[in-house]
Amino acid sequence: MPMKLFTAHEPKLARTRDERSAEKIVFVKDGFAWLALFIPLLWLLWHRLWLGLLIYVLAVCAAVGLVYFGKLPPNIQNLLFVLPNVWLLLEGNDLRRRKLARRGLVQTAAVMGRSREEAEQRFFAAWVRASGSQSAPSGPAPAYSLPRGEEPNVLGVFPRPGGAS
Repeated sequence: MPMKLFTAHEPKLARTRDERSAEKIVFVKDGFAWLALFIPLLWLLWHRLWLGLLIYVLAVCAAVGLVYFGKLPPNIQNLLFVLPNVWLLLEGNDLRRRKLARRGLVQTAAVMGRSREEAEQRFFAAWVRASGSQSAPSGPAPAYSLPRGEEPNVLGVFPRPGGAS
């Protein structure tokens, strides 16, 4: 499963790093909003993007008006109905980020993860470590680690320092 990028948004005035402020952090996936392409009205309503919903409805109404009164070729008519959905596909998650910024949340981090849950775990592990707490969970174990004192040997073709191979 490929890694995805998520942005973390925290309240501007958060002074402490405790459980209450952690609950207010919002994660937004970077990239395409696929559900917005296929079910745009529900997606906009779910995320409470009222301005985006208004723009989307006006764009669809304009497309209906152009098709009804414009006598356009069928290819252009189809394109007019698909364009608002493609706009949401491309800009949907950025609309969410702008809404969060208007609500006073600032983007504080970008975190990679295979899922949102994994990105949240990585973010909060670093967040707790940065707050100076000793109860910070250690992150995932590395896939491979060298024994103490041993230097890496890239692909086994480069000699190690000091002549040992």
